[in-house]
Amino acid sequence: MDRGSVADALASIVGEGNVVVGEELRRYARDASPFVGHAPMAAVRPGSVEEVQSIVRWASSTGIPLYVRSCGTSLWGAVPMRPDSVVVDMRRMNRIIEVDEESLSVRVEPGVTFRELEVELAKRGLSILVEPENWHGCVGGNFSSHGSGWGTGPNVSNQADAVLGLRAVLPDGTLLTTGSMASPWSNHQFYRYSLASDLTGLFAGSEGTLGIIVELALKVEEAPRGIGLAVYTFRDLGEAARALYRIRRARISTIYAYLAAGWTLDILYPEGAPWDHRLRVIVASPTQEQADIEMRRLREAVGPGGEYQGPAEAERLLREKDSWVREFAYRAGMRAALIVHVPLGSLGRYLESFRSLASHVSDRYGLRMGLGGFLTDRSFVSVLAIYFDPRSEESRSRAIAAWNDVKVRALESGAVPYRIGGIWGDQMPRMGEYYEVLRRLKSALDPRGIMSPGILGL
Repeated sequence: MDRGSVADALASIVGEGNVVVGEELRRYARDASPFVGHAPMAAVRPGSVEEVQSIVRWASSTGIPLYVRSCGTSLWGAVPMRPDSVVVDMRRMNRIIEVDEESLSVRVEPGVTFRELEVELAKRGLSILVEPENWHGCVGGNFSSHGSGWGTGPNVSNQADAVLGLRAVLPDGTLLTTGSMASPWSNHQFYRYSLASDLTGLFAGSEGTLGIIVELALKVEEAPRGIGLAVYTFRDLGEAARALYRIRRARISTIYAYLAAGWTLDILYPEGAPWDHRLRVIVASPTQEQADIEMRRLREAVGPGGEYQGPAEAERLLREKDSWVREFAYRAGMRAALIVHVPLGSLGRYLESFRSLASHVSDRYGLRMGLGGFLTDRSFVSVLAIYFDPRSEESRSRAIAAWNDVKVRALESGAVPYRIGGIWGDQMPRMGEYYEVLRRLKSALDPRGIMSPGILGL
């Protein structure tokens, strides 16, 4: 089909005003990474489940690939891999369907942002169990790409664990419901692991390859009323790593524990160099009394190697949650961010390995690489940021070459990817039987291969 015929067909489903053509399509070839995909033939903005089903059935009948997009804030190349495709932009589907206080859950459409959701929940004294790295990011995209968030700790879920159930349109247009509401006699999404295999988990991290998520149900809890804030500096990076392990093992109720290597702060704030390694911590508890107890436990877990610098910097981050990304990612120019999970017990070894990688990037590619990362419930998420001049195509090319070099070295060191997208797709066949089973699942659900071809290496 030519572009005009594609646009006409989509307009018959969603209306002409919700079909994007022309120069505006160029923005769909990019996300918040330096990865560049293809501009699609068209983008379509559905407003209902029924419209999504009609779009998918049309794509299935024509064989035209679909790529799903929510807020477009991904850092891992979540962009069209083929030019003969259509982007399904889910931002119009941004309703909060139901806050179910009886079941301690909230049902939302995928295009709602974390900020929009938390503002609504705060009116009821509630909060979700995720502190995302980007409050303007969409809930659906975060779940479908295995988001953890820069504020996840031992008592706060990553995005996948926070989801109780969902509704998704499969590649043939079928509407699938998972979780407790899959039972025709249940009116609440209150429990996930009740009906045989966990089909909710099948869509976690699937990045649009198995269908289009049109609704999610998330856990909610009473919003914390007690907050504790602290910044510690370390002269020894290994001691900072050991402190983070002790913090996690003690199950201190952190919602944000972020470590920045000193050389990264030298890049971001050269006027203050040289910097010590810096750990910023935010603790949240049901009451202030409990938070104060947690802060005393934090001081003990940090140990003598960490020097207390007061709460001011962490307090600023609590007020300006969006700066968690902006500060690290853009202060020194554009960056190619490579994000990996590493085990906490071996963190010191990995941090030294990443320090060596930073020297390698400098020597071979003439670029600076920063290192930061945050505590999750089971790992340390290492953010390797390669800074480059976005105005220079030559600088961008060097950054992408360094990016591809570093990802292989990080993977072969034992680290595992944070999210896949287009960045890690070429490494997925190296996962052996795991990848082969993914391919078989994809083939069974999407025999025509219309859903996000090329993403996840599928």
